[in-house]
Amino acid sequence: MRVPREMSKVRYAQDMRFATPLHTSRRRHALSSRTLTVSAALGWLTLGGIAVFAIVQLSGLNQGSLLGGFLMSLGRTSVAYVIALVASIVIALSITANPIVERILLPIFDVLQSFPSFALFPILVNSLQRSPELVILVVLALEIIWPILFSIIGGMKNRREELEEAATIFGARGWRRIWVFTLPELLPSIVTGSIVGWGEGWEVIIGAELLVSVHQGIGRYFGILGNSGQSTLLAAGIGVLMILLFLINKLIWLPLLHDVSAYETET
Repeated sequence: MRVPREMSKVRYAQDMRFATPLHTSRRRHALSSRTLTVSAALGWLTLGGIAVFAIVQLSGLNQGSLLGGFLMSLGRTSVAYVIALVASIVIALSITANPIVERILLPIFDVLQSFPSFALFPILVNSLQRSPELVILVVLALEIIWPILFSIIGGMKNRREELEEAATIFGARGWRRIWVFTLPELLPSIVTGSIVGWGEGWEVIIGAELLVSVHQGIGRYFGILGNSGQSTLLAAGIGVLMILLFLINKLIWLPLLHDVSAYETET
């Protein structure tokens, strides 16, 4: 049964009449959500800044040494994180592509993740005497890599076969398949492992900067305060560090974890 042309035009006009307010409502909702997110971020930054300023002023901490050391440590941790992230993705994709290689290497990696990275310090310090920054980056990367690697491998194991088949049918192969399908599918696993690895990296860098002679770093500054017996300033500095790390998690990692939940698939 064919619908008369005049009736089709009427239905199209009615659909368009209701579609326009719907699109407008969605745009307003998205804009409102973004406004709330930005406002919340600015609020947390303001509260964190006030708290840090108050602690620094009341305790008498050296602002340059504290904040400069934090930024230096943040830079080291970020570089080590990027190295660990890239290495984790490459290793996970490589070993899961071959079941035999996976069965051989996974038990080895499971043992290596339990190996304390600080045990490598004597070897690294002796072999890289002129590169203290490299020593710290190696130790940090080795500490950060394991949560990310095993989280990605777990994500690879939980992939849905029908989605894999659909990607193959639509011609997703080689690097294009990895870029447009595999990595977006693994984003929840990558972010989850990154949060854990990032936290472990900050646990390690304090000790690393105490053991390795570096010119600046939050660990070095805490070491100076501890060695000089300034326990009150040390406690205040630790409080500031906790606030700064809380802000990073609140403003970067948690929103990122929320955003990548859109890529999650039901098992």
